[in-house]
Amino acid sequence: MNLAHPRLLEWWTDDPADPDRPSLHDPDVQHLIAAISPESHATDLGGVMSLNVRLDAAGLVLRVHQPFVSRQRVLAVQDVRRRLASQGLVVPVPVRWNNSTVFRCRNRWAELEEYLPHERPAPTLDAYTWLFRAMGALHGVLRDLDVVVPRPLVATYAPPGSLRRWLPVTETAVQGDPDAADVARLLRALVQQLQRQWLPATELPMQLVHGDVSLRNVCQTADGRTVYLDFGFLARRPRIHELACALAKMLLALGGHRSPDSFAWASIPRLVEDYEATADVRLTLAERRALAPYTAAVPLYAAALDGFTENPVEKLHSRLPFLRLSAWLLAHPTALLGEASGKR
Repeated sequence: MNLAHPRLLEWWTDDPADPDRPSLHDPDVQHLIAAISPESHATDLGGVMSLNVRLDAAGLVLRVHQPFVSRQRVLAVQDVRRRLASQGLVVPVPVRWNNSTVFRCRNRWAELEEYLPHERPAPTLDAYTWLFRAMGALHGVLRDLDVVVPRPLVATYAPPGSLRRWLPVTETAVQGDPDAADVARLLRALVQQLQRQWLPATELPMQLVHGDVSLRNVCQTADGRTVYLDFGFLARRPRIHELACALAKMLLALGGHRSPDSFAWASIPRLVEDYEATADVRLTLAERRALAPYTAAVPLYAAALDGFTENPVEKLHSRLPFLRLSAWLLAHPTALLGEASGKR
């Protein structure tokens, strides 16, 4: 991995100022919009990895990808979305333009998809119960797809070995600030703990997963159907990775990182059961052991990369509450199985 690659510069913050995320006002983007639908009003819909532009009159979304996203990957993800739609899932299907579903925007690949009106559920425990059921339904279909998808160059977690490689950059970047340096030392200690609990991918069931299941990417239509959006992180990974990332985001949204001792941990096994019911699968014993460390890895991943951002000190300061959640999970590895008081 090239640690200096611009893809590591704040892409995960959903910051429109990200130097690798094109602007709606970029001349090449504007030229493409004018060629596709000159009568449309263009609206930036946000997004981490790509520029997503709604063209209202055309009922389309223009997606302009980062320069490192290959044509082969875009086409493979399009194929997966078509197959999901053929199985009855509501996903945006690719739309042809100039006789192709993939075309250039200067040095980037771009595509069009239909715009699916949707509403984002508010972050409540009931909403996350619905989300885990929706994730299970998606996984049940993805599990049976025989499609080769080139791996994305970025993800939403990393194994301990990758975190250890990034740590020196972050530690060096904040060494002039005593408080941030303390956070970096905590981060290193947590990565060491993570290593002791980690289960490698080779020991876990793997399949195609969405890669970023959240209430931002799994929404509802006006008539209550589930709509699945933004497959930019689609990859063949440990299945438990998807559940762990969704749990980490849920805990952050519901305040579990602020007072983990008082969080309703008994709700987590019910979420897992709902997932299993709709996915028509039972998690293995290894997956159950991996759930806590894989969830703890999500905050560590973000913090380990902070040394590559424009303001590492501020970024690392902001991670401290989330890192404390990682510390709690690593100290209570059975908490996500409904045994919050049991330490290893």
